[in-house]
Amino acid sequence: MVKKKKEEKIVAEEKQASEESYVKGPVVEEMLFPEILVTELGKAFEKHKFSESMKKEITEKIKEKYMTLRAEPGEAVGMIAAQSLGEPGTQLTLRTKHYAGAAEVSVGSGIQRVEEIVDGRSKAKYPTMTIFFTREDMKKDFKKADKFAKSLIDVRVGEVTSTKEDLKNRVFEVEFLENEMEERAIDRKDLIDKIEEALKMKGNKKARSIEFEFPKATEVINIRRTVNKMKKTRIQGVKGIDKTMILEEKGENIIKTSGTNLKAIIKMEEVDGSRTITNDIREISKVLGIEAGRISVIMELKKVLDDNRIAVDVRHIMLLADLMTYDGEIKGIVRTGITKEKASPFARASFEETVKHLVEAAFKGEKENLQGVVENIIVGLPIKVGTGTVKLVTR
Repeated sequence: MVKKKKEEKIVAEEKQASEESYVKGPVVEEMLFPEILVTELGKAFEKHKFSESMKKEITEKIKEKYMTLRAEPGEAVGMIAAQSLGEPGTQLTLRTKHYAGAAEVSVGSGIQRVEEIVDGRSKAKYPTMTIFFTREDMKKDFKKADKFAKSLIDVRVGEVTSTKEDLKNRVFEVEFLENEMEERAIDRKDLIDKIEEALKMKGNKKARSIEFEFPKATEVINIRRTVNKMKKTRIQGVKGIDKTMILEEKGENIIKTSGTNLKAIIKMEEVDGSRTITNDIREISKVLGIEAGRISVIMELKKVLDDNRIAVDVRHIMLLADLMTYDGEIKGIVRTGITKEKASPFARASFEETVKHLVEAAFKGEKENLQGVVENIIVGLPIKVGTGTVKLVTR
């Protein structure tokens, strides 16, 4: 009897101690909460000055909710994530077909964009950047922001000039296109300097053009090559930036671009590198590292789904992003990416090029350990998820 009472007292003391620690101390250990949730809870309690009983009640409710959201051991999270992302994929495909021909719907935001991200393509089809300013005057003054935005556009000589050739006399003339120059804020003197530098010769300047005369012995093909090279010379801007547009967002000017070059842009002192982003996930991972690449996969996929009003739990997207980036570089869910590196020959064969994978595995004498889902389904064994994770023998 005494022993039983002693045990009950110990249990009661432990319960009280654990309840106190919900509010005061190491909630992480007691409740298996993520650290960020503990920090947020602490801030909320401090801000609203809750009583101890209120803190306890709130913590209990959060614990209850958190426990229902946790994945059970052995839960088939991969298959659930695949289903959760696959079903809206069908919706997106139908929607893209339905909108075909509607000018206002960009094909960079539907199923094509999802494919682009999931395949881990090396170049985005519609690369864009969102550039934020550090300077207060540019955040507020549209003219200053616009001037800076125009200076970023990658402008080549051929875009602001036209040429007339008289190959018989080895003479050709470069005419300045005034409207194009004004639109892109190009200085005439800079343009002339760039043309002369590219051709390595001085020209005869006229009111709206500049004329060059090649030596009579120069071959026509060499003149044509030199002129074509001159046309591709960059006058100003950043490589890869085709267009820019100023928008106002949350009371400040920002630049939206068509084309991307994160590495060059974030080095500029007018640009806030900590907020400036691109939609090219591979470029982000190269410039800012694989963790940033992982986050951009999550953000870009979530943005496409949100834009199409499709609700998917972010944890499914996070699982996919983890799978694509876990070994330090972005790998697509394609036969040359993740699937290629699977240890199981059956898993590789189940995706694409079945015979090739099986023949290769046979030549190399590979062993099938039947660890994953796919390979167990192929041979008709119970899969090792859910109830299949437990091995029970009943008498």
